Amino acid sequence: MKVDVAVVGAGLAGLTAALPLQVAGYSVLLLEKSRGLGGRLASYRLNGSRCDRGVRYLTEEGRLLSGLVRSLRQRGVLEPWIEQSHVYRAEGLVLDSPRTHYVAPEGMSQIAKELGQGLTVWYSRRVQEITPQADGWRLGLEAVVEGSKDPLEVMAEAVILAIPAPQALPLVQTLPGMTPEMLTPLAAVTYDPCLTLLAQYPQDGVPADLPWRSLEFPDDPDLSWLGFDSSKGTPSKPRGDRLLLVINSSPEFARSHLEDREFTPVIEQLLNQAATRVGDWLKTPETTHLHRWRYAIPRQVWSQDSLVLQTPFPLVCCGDWCGSRQVETALRSGLAAASSINAQHQQRPLPPISQLWDSPS
Repeated sequence: MKVDVAVVGAGLAGLTAALPLQVAGYSVLLLEKSRGLGGRLASYRLNGSRCDRGVRYLTEEGRLLSGLVRSLRQRGVLEPWIEQSHVYRAEGLVLDSPRTHYVAPEGMSQIAKELGQGLTVWYSRRVQEITPQADGWRLGLEAVVEGSKDPLEVMAEAVILAIPAPQALPLVQTLPGMTPEMLTPLAAVTYDPCLTLLAQYPQDGVPADLPWRSLEFPDDPDLSWLGFDSSKGTPSKPRGDRLLLVINSSPEFARSHLEDREFTPVIEQLLNQAATRVGDWLKTPETTHLHRWRYAIPRQVWSQDSLVLQTPFPLVCCGDWCGSRQVETALRSGLAAASSINAQHQQRPLPPISQLWDSPS
């Protein structure tokens, strides 16, 4: 199979890059190693209850993100959740600055499903190598999950790597003509990891008068955020019949335990630390699930919107590591990658992303 553009990674940057290119008439294929769209727009089902283990909410910060939030609200995907988050400080709980937090009652992965309508995606396919051929790139693929019927290779005239820089680096460092100087921007990018703990409780296991829904821990050695995930549901779109909290570790705690083989002590430490902050009831969940995010938050970033590599055929890297505003950066970087590929390819008129968001495919 051959396509005009292969987009590696179906997270927010990859989806944003693929949309305008496909509408402009390019044949576009997304290659995603997971079984679903979205990357860190990740939802999970624990005993039948929906929860978010990646992006926890969206706010209207940044021109592109504000436009996306507005569009998703009009489509019925996003709903206001809270107007203010709480912050845990030495003096106790204090309110953060007012700003509306928006969530998808059916799970934040619903955002990716909405944006990905009409796009061709091969799931459970990890790109193992990219090699130049006579008329484009050959992408060799690995089946992450057995049983998938999609092929193990694809030809593309252009490639967008919409994945974390540390994952892009080994794919490009052996390409013809690649020099250490050309690889420096990718090699310099670093990430903070995060451990995300989902903790499920019976209906009477969480205080009815819980004063917070989103709780930040700016100074805690182990914790960064605690969210009452079940409260994101609505009467028409409930999240499940059990109450569920999400605990995000601090980067330091995650780095210390990222490679641990036994997670029980890690879970206990996160629960105990959270319990000392908000109450002993938090120590005794019915069920837990721990997820490792190796590339959670960009720490050392690339200062431009995308990274255009000097290769035999068009190849552009993009992602939330091309700036420091996370979701807004991912959107801007995806658009920059699409624009760069188009400029090197057939130079077709690309539709504005606001038009695509307002008119779902």
